[in-house]
Amino acid sequence: MDTIRELILENFMSHSYSRIPLKPGLNLICGPNGAGKSSILLGLSVALGQTYTERSRKLSDLIQRGKDLARVSVVFDNSPRDGKRPLPNFPTDTVVLSRYLSRDGTYWHEINSKGITKGELLRFLKHLSINPDNMLIIMHQNMVDTFGAIDMKERLKLVEEAVGLHEYRENILSAMQKLSHTLSEEEAVKRLLEKAEETLKYWEGEYQRLKRRRELEKRKKELETEYLWSKYLRKEEELQELETDLEELRVQLEELREETGKERRKVEGLEGEISRLEFELEASYEELIAGEKLRTEGEIYLTLAEKLSGTALPSPLSYDRERVEARIGEIRGRIARLKGELSEKRKAYVDSRVREALLEMRQDLLRKEMDSLSGEMRRVRRELEVLRREAESVGERVETKRKPQEVLEELKIVGAHLSTLGEVSPDVEQMYLNYRATMEELKERAKIAEENRRKALEEVEERKRRWRKEVEKLLHQVREEYVKLLERVNARGDLKLVNPEDIEGAGLELYVGFRGTTPQLLDAYTQSGGERTTAIMFFLLALQKQIKSPVRAVDEFETHLDPRNRETIFRSLIEATKGEKVQYLVITPGHLLGVEEVPNIIMVQNVGGVSQVRVVTGA
Repeated sequence: MDTIRELILENFMSHSYSRIPLKPGLNLICGPNGAGKSSILLGLSVALGQTYTERSRKLSDLIQRGKDLARVSVVFDNSPRDGKRPLPNFPTDTVVLSRYLSRDGTYWHEINSKGITKGELLRFLKHLSINPDNMLIIMHQNMVDTFGAIDMKERLKLVEEAVGLHEYRENILSAMQKLSHTLSEEEAVKRLLEKAEETLKYWEGEYQRLKRRRELEKRKKELETEYLWSKYLRKEEELQELETDLEELRVQLEELREETGKERRKVEGLEGEISRLEFELEASYEELIAGEKLRTEGEIYLTLAEKLSGTALPSPLSYDRERVEARIGEIRGRIARLKGELSEKRKAYVDSRVREALLEMRQDLLRKEMDSLSGEMRRVRRELEVLRREAESVGERVETKRKPQEVLEELKIVGAHLSTLGEVSPDVEQMYLNYRATMEELKERAKIAEENRRKALEEVEERKRRWRKEVEKLLHQVREEYVKLLERVNARGDLKLVNPEDIEGAGLELYVGFRGTTPQLLDAYTQSGGERTTAIMFFLLALQKQIKSPVRAVDEFETHLDPRNRETIFRSLIEATKGEKVQYLVITPGHLLGVEEVPNIIMVQNVGGVSQVRVVTGA
């Protein structure tokens, strides 16, 4: 246990230079009002870095009038105990913590004359288990009433911190923060999953279109083969029909040639337009795929950025959602327009090709009919040879009873269906497979997030259970002592943990009843000032064995007490601190009898406006 050897006040309030020696156990500081007793406790708290100052004055107001610099120092005993120093980082028998107050408003701390930061001070005090801002450790004037009046939740927090249970609360809050993060992560994965499902649905539709198009293209090739072989077969049947109307058809031959030339030029023009439209449509699909990919990557990035808010992330791309969406809409509109134009051009092309084929066929027939029978037969055979080679170039012989026109009609229907489907990039299949894999990955991540949420929730509940167990154990121990102490003044009491299921709403309520009455909730309306002070002081005494700090202090708690209760509390205080290594500082303006058991009594008097300190006795 680290003890304070002495407190030194220099140019601090009414103290020009005062050395206040302290001993283990009870240190009683006495003196009339205005002598400078409270300044001793205030100096201790200021040296320890406490933010409280009497009547909320600035620290510079605590400097003695006419002086520009004040210093308050706490001298800790660091002599070896069982071969080890309490503060192993300091090789000296004493460690001096000083705080300097300058009139210009600057303040700083030193340890053994070496400047330290606020963080170093807090670590130093944490090692000593001293929190000067906890009123259960250092209780200035009127803080007894304050403790009774504060919110029950704040009261419980003060008790937890004083007895070293605050880490249980911090662990719960940390687990709750982890749970919140896990819930956010799970929600983010769900949102990603929903978006991925929508995107996968789109690409699945595109993939079905691709498969349908492949089926139609296969059927188209079959029909083209059948069509050529049908022409060949029908030509064989026509050989005997080519012997008539020779003279009549001569006149028509020239007309057919002119019409055929026009049709061919028209076909060539349509072929060029179709090639151009197909090129533009393919380019538009590639641009659409790139836009969809950019949107997907951008949405994933934005989701990750929201999840990791506050962490500096490099931006892998420049993403403007509205501009990308507008661009995709524009591309889709262009694709629809190109599809319509391409459908019309293909239909016109098919029609022109059919007309051209028919004209060529009629020319062949006319030429055959104009030749002599022998020449006509030779020409028919040559045509058949040409048709045979053409048909064989696309596939094996197909026996069909259908006429070429019947095959051509079905070929038109297939072509119309292909036109309706439009162009589909072969990359669609890979995009569909990629998104399906992404979906499976997100589903797995969703399962992991759900499991993490379950574990985080279990961790929160387990830490709450441990916290409640420790707090209830503490209150049980303190309650027994609290009840015993109240019996000395013919009173009864109780302690209650309120809302134990809600860590943020949990609180501590004190109950007390005097002169045989049922214990009532301690508040400003039920008990008198003296009764409240008595109950709170006995609660503090009951709590002392659980507090971790090696030093505790209280200033003039007896303001509202009658002499009998004041004497009982003081005797209980002397009894509780007897033989203790912990240091207790109690400031009182009154006269005490039977104080021979007090280890250290310090008298403070004001002589000519300057406080004088004198040790009266020590056990």
